[in-house]
Amino acid sequence: MACVGLVIEFFAGVVDFPTIPPGPFILGISGIVVLALGRARWPIVLGFVAALFLTVGGLIEGSVWHRIADPGQTADWIGVLLQWPSQVVALVAGALAIRQAYFRRLRPV
Repeated sequence: MACVGLVIEFFAGVVDFPTIPPGPFILGISGIVVLALGRARWPIVLGFVAALFLTVGGLIEGSVWHRIADPGQTADWIGVLLQWPSQVVALVAGALAIRQAYFRRLRPV
């Protein structure tokens, strides 16, 4: 959903959006890898790192706060509302999946 939100923001014409935005490619490719190689453990880390990268980058860039506070620009606002909660869910789910995949406790017999 975060990728869809980014695409909506791109086509809505968000000011200062890159000509070719890397976000949808990063999220889309990492999502495909996670789905295709779901049995392996490393794709989970790839998906988590991709979501973390875009979240930190978006927070550093800072324009998200203006777009989410202004529902007058409907397409921008809908894109942000799709992107950011989806990224939070991806980060929480990714952290839990990594914990389960890499830090399983051995149960005593």
